[in-house]
Amino acid sequence: MAPRPKFRKPSTLLPRILSGLVLVPLSLYVIYLGPPYSLILAGIVIFGALVEWVLLCLKVHFRPSKRAFFILIGTSYISFSLYFLFMILLISEGWKFMYWLLFLVWSTDIAAYAGGRTLKGPKLAPSISPNKTWSGFLSGMVAGVGVGYLAALWLVPDRFSLIGIIVLVVIAQVGDLIESKAKRWSNTKDSSPLIPGHGGLLDRLDSLIAVGFALALWQLFHP
Repeated sequence: MAPRPKFRKPSTLLPRILSGLVLVPLSLYVIYLGPPYSLILAGIVIFGALVEWVLLCLKVHFRPSKRAFFILIGTSYISFSLYFLFMILLISEGWKFMYWLLFLVWSTDIAAYAGGRTLKGPKLAPSISPNKTWSGFLSGMVAGVGVGYLAALWLVPDRFSLIGIIVLVVIAQVGDLIESKAKRWSNTKDSSPLIPGHGGLLDRLDSLIAVGFALALWQLFHP
């Protein structure tokens, strides 16, 4: 069994804030501009996320056949989700749907991070991610559902019920745990050092990928 990664201790709060102040408005602006700018951004993100996943898998101490299996499963999962989100950008006013997804996911992630660090308490899944707590999970649920519901009324009215939003917020947090498990296997803290204070693309997109995957499956079986 691979040794557990030794997570670094220095505070990443300031880099996280500074990166967010630059990347969040820039991303929202490019998405609002629409094609071709939003498609170029999406293509870069998809390529970068797939590269990070392959590099993570190459670090895992599995036999080659098992490692290849996880590369295939992970790339299929990421590609299916991000292709669905990519196609949304082609739809008229698709930016509204993307804004709603981002607000839901970002509010969930931020509240889970802040709530967990502030309230602490029992661990959520210590064998997967030692820093995640039930207080963080519940904080993420409250914020994600609240922001997601209000944003839906503004951006995508009559598209999602409260129950549907609750399910998506749970899926967002499960997506975070999935990536944490992959990083645990690969004995690394971040998928890459690309974004100061945040890690790599997968570290920032894990929840969005999970939500996109769930919505893509729903669209596939309930057209």
